[in-house]
Amino acid sequence: MRKLTLLPLLAVAPAASAAPRTLMELDPFAYILIELGLIIAAVVAGHLLARRLQLPVILGELLVGMVIGNFLYWSELSPLFFLIMHLGDASLLFREVWISGASVVDAAGRIFTPEELAPGGTGARLIDILVGDEGPGFLLMGSALWHFSNLGILFLWFRVALGMRIEELLGAGMRALMVAAAGAVAALGLGLVVLDWLLPGADFSTRLLLASGLVPTSASIALPLLEGFKARHGSVVALATGAILVADVLAVLLVSTAVTLVQGGQGLAGAWGQVFGVVAYLAAILYLCRLAPRWELPWLAEMEQYQALLLLPLGLAFLLAWIADLLSLSSLIGIFGAALLLNALDIEKRCGGKVSTRDLMQPLTQVFAPVFFVLLGMQINLIDFFSLQVLAMGVLLAIAAIGAKLAGAWLVARGTEGWLLGWSLVPRGEMALVVAVTAKSLGVMSDDVYAAFMLMVIATMLAGSALLRRVAEAVPAEPVAEYSSD
Repeated sequence: MRKLTLLPLLAVAPAASAAPRTLMELDPFAYILIELGLIIAAVVAGHLLARRLQLPVILGELLVGMVIGNFLYWSELSPLFFLIMHLGDASLLFREVWISGASVVDAAGRIFTPEELAPGGTGARLIDILVGDEGPGFLLMGSALWHFSNLGILFLWFRVALGMRIEELLGAGMRALMVAAAGAVAALGLGLVVLDWLLPGADFSTRLLLASGLVPTSASIALPLLEGFKARHGSVVALATGAILVADVLAVLLVSTAVTLVQGGQGLAGAWGQVFGVVAYLAAILYLCRLAPRWELPWLAEMEQYQALLLLPLGLAFLLAWIADLLSLSSLIGIFGAALLLNALDIEKRCGGKVSTRDLMQPLTQVFAPVFFVLLGMQINLIDFFSLQVLAMGVLLAIAAIGAKLAGAWLVARGTEGWLLGWSLVPRGEMALVVAVTAKSLGVMSDDVYAAFMLMVIATMLAGSALLRRVAEAVPAEPVAEYSSD
């Protein structure tokens, strides 16, 4: 019997002792497996780094991605790592091939400049990689990374949007609305001014998209920190929580509209038609949201919980995203509309209220979101950080991002309350990173600006979380009393 158990091992022994298979002899799916294996290993390392250094988890994933990505890129172990570092350019190329049906060479000639197509340029290197002897394998791996990145954006956006309920927005309180609106206007205004100076050749829609990345506050960073100070600073925590919710809603609308304008490619002159399309689409969704509570939907009771709360919402989100894209709008608007409609339907309550769609989506976001953040880090060339121009751009963007939120808070609160409220709104995270990768994939953000934008995100993460802790510990605790965000 013991000999029988060795038969499987003996059977695979000849294969194991054979000569190693070349890249082109591998199963095509093996390319994707090795990508996922390496990136998920980097995710685990990022989590450990964040825990050891008491950093936000997102920052740990970004930093590990930067270190691993640059090591592999500069070691030149494989053309794959050049493809990852320049995934934004590769995404443009994949998109052009998909839309036009042209060959890789012809598509590259349409989107890259003569300098980039010259020997040694980014465009020329990508052509060599994708049409060479091992091109099919690298094309498969590159397209897989493109899909992972886009799915990461959609899952992140959907999960953020599911946390935005109209009734909670209206119940946030007037002071929270004022803080969020003031911070959003200040961030957008300062961002446009700084970007107009830094990018004089960029059109308005591009500057609007990049400036909109300064508007949102990272709820995943700020809210856990605020929860720890709730007992000492209850009223400020309630006010900040409401302001973060409102700011994120404003950011979703702003970013979705800006992406639509960039994709339209019509500049300021044709922007009104795009804006009208966004408003009309959202008006239709809000009209359906008013009708949704009256829909009985008896067939929901016949569905299993994961089907009603996970598969149905995801299917609706993808369908509305496709419809939005069909109407020349951003798919992000479709995702946002699906979340509003699902919240109006209140499917969780109809299915017993024991678990939510966000809870069931947690495993998906716990895989795709970290992979997305590590990939973002792997696209940052550390050499760019040694450029005085990049450092100056990053510092200016960080000053605008931090100053806008502090100014918005001080319009409503003064003294220690104003500082505590302001620093709680400073950290940027998921949505700012979505803006960065979206802008890069649309070809409106250069490597220098991308690195500067990432510096801004990292600076606000570190400064916001560190100074929020310091201010909260230094400010005397509030008297025990009932508090409200009104």
